Amino acid sequence: MINKKIKYKSKTANTILISAIATFVLLTSQASAAQQGHLKVTSNVQKMVVVNKDGKKSYNFIPAAKVLPGETVQYNTFFENISNKPADNINIVNPIPEHTVYLPNTAHGKNTQIVFSVDGGKHYGKAGTLKVRGNDGKIYPAKPSDYTHIQWQYLGNLAPQTKQAVGFRVRLL
Repeated sequence: MINKKIKYKSKTANTILISAIATFVLLTSQASAAQQGHLKVTSNVQKMVVVNKDGKKSYNFIPAAKVLPGETVQYNTFFENISNKPADNINIVNPIPEHTVYLPNTAHGKNTQIVFSVDGGKHYGKAGTLKVRGNDGKIYPAKPSDYTHIQWQYLGNLAPQTKQAVGFRVRLL
């Protein structure tokens, strides 16, 4: 089960936690949405497929009905301000699904600061700044394969009736 969290804190309201939960059976996705307050959240999962046309390689994305080891999957979370007031302090958190590895430099989101966790979402830092303890007890720089969660901090206000998206890619082990 994948749990996606969006925290929204308005200057005039307490923190509201919106959870959009997508259930995956063999990485089969059912888009789910949660709506509370000012934000509507939806998500989807797509498999990346290589298309060779006229000797040129390109990529298409299709619903992830069946994913095999080694294949790449794109996770997308969409959030929309459904109110008539700007929304601020929006944080989106996605765990890296079990049996997958995060693909470096694939986390994206317009007008966001992206940070990662290596400890199950307890602490976050920018890529390249995180550390992990090796089996030998020594501290090492974290690799993308050590990441457990990704957090997007939306910068500024999300205007009324505006929709944005964040996403990332993983490879199935």
